[in-house]
Amino acid sequence: MDRLHHPRNRLLALLFEVVNACSWSAVLGAPLMLILKSLGASATVLGLAVSMLPITGALQLGGARLLPRYGYRGLMLRGWTARTCMAGLMAGIILISPQLGTSTSMWVFLLLLAVFTTLRGVASCAWLPWITQLIPEERRGRYLASVGALLQGTLILCGLSYAAIFAVLPGPQGFAIVLGWGCLTGFCASWILSRIPDAPTDAEGDLGGIGWRTVLAHRPFRFFLGCNLLFNTALAALGLLWVPVLRDIHHQNDSVIAFLPVIASATQLLLLPLLGRLVDHTGSRPFIVMSLLIWVLHAALWTGLAAGLLPLSWPVLIAIQGTAGIAGGILALANQRLLMWTVPAQGRSHYFAMSSVMAALGQGVSPIIWGLALDGLAARHIWTLNAHALLYLTAGLLLAIAAAACLRLNEPRALGTVEFLHELLVRTPRRALARWLNTSE
Repeated sequence: MDRLHHPRNRLLALLFEVVNACSWSAVLGAPLMLILKSLGASATVLGLAVSMLPITGALQLGGARLLPRYGYRGLMLRGWTARTCMAGLMAGIILISPQLGTSTSMWVFLLLLAVFTTLRGVASCAWLPWITQLIPEERRGRYLASVGALLQGTLILCGLSYAAIFAVLPGPQGFAIVLGWGCLTGFCASWILSRIPDAPTDAEGDLGGIGWRTVLAHRPFRFFLGCNLLFNTALAALGLLWVPVLRDIHHQNDSVIAFLPVIASATQLLLLPLLGRLVDHTGSRPFIVMSLLIWVLHAALWTGLAAGLLPLSWPVLIAIQGTAGIAGGILALANQRLLMWTVPAQGRSHYFAMSSVMAALGQGVSPIIWGLALDGLAARHIWTLNAHALLYLTAGLLLAIAAAACLRLNEPRALGTVEFLHELLVRTPRRALARWLNTSE
């Protein structure tokens, strides 16, 4: 068996994803928004914080230049270890924030967050091309489904733990404990990386061989980037607005807000094991379109809740988080699988880096714009809609346009619309029923 394709390597990669999720969920998940809100951050500052991760993801362009020198594992190890140190400093700043004052603490915290995401952005250019060589093409759908399911299980446990910590220790002490956990698990993730064998970077070449004009001249890849830019711009609004709606309009506490993402994670955990083989059979494009339509429904539900047309109740919140879990799980798996299929082997890290740059434009710049819009429209009502509802409605319209555009994504092996619906609604349930009947006999 090929050394790179040994099953042990896939298990180590899965373990890294799980432990790393414990780290980033503490630093970049719901606790980040709650920490900044506790320090008096405006919607614009929240948008700036949310945008840091994707904006610094554009640094993968520079990181790709370092791969021939350090290799995949060497670059990842350096970046992940350094960024984990920043998480420890962030925990310390929050712990002493009552002495520093809220304004000083907030800006120092944001500075450390910027360094954290910058180090991550430079190093993360190595991960996708690395695992692309570790995972055979015919197993990628199942591998990504396994990653998604394990991540959601991890996020459920982390989310419940964070909610419990914030209920028992509200304020700086609880926030510092969560960030400290992110630091500890970050170092564990770096150790796991050191156990994964490196892959050759011979195909990466340098920018003289694979220039950015060559990358963008690849027509299927260029159209893929355009679609990603469009729907990521809309999804950035959904990631920014939900905490202000729950805190500022419906006055929910930190424990409740930290718990809500658990519902989305539980939904994905139930869904993803069913998707791996199915997406390998049907192709990624039909699932991308379906996920975007579900995101449209999700945005419509938030519009109703923000405008007061829907009550703040657990059935409504479960519907909102359930649609987020379904749509998010499907889109992440199908989109990443299509990216891995679209990118050619020669110079693959440059293609992945360019994909990260476009994600940075959609996920990074747009939260700042959405935040500015929310602050600017805060006291206004348009068509009887408040600013939060109006921005959710706008995001839903962008997602609908993106779904229509994604119908043209290039994937020759993907099933057509009619075939896909027949596979999803007829053949797959029939096979599942047959397996259940055989098991029960």
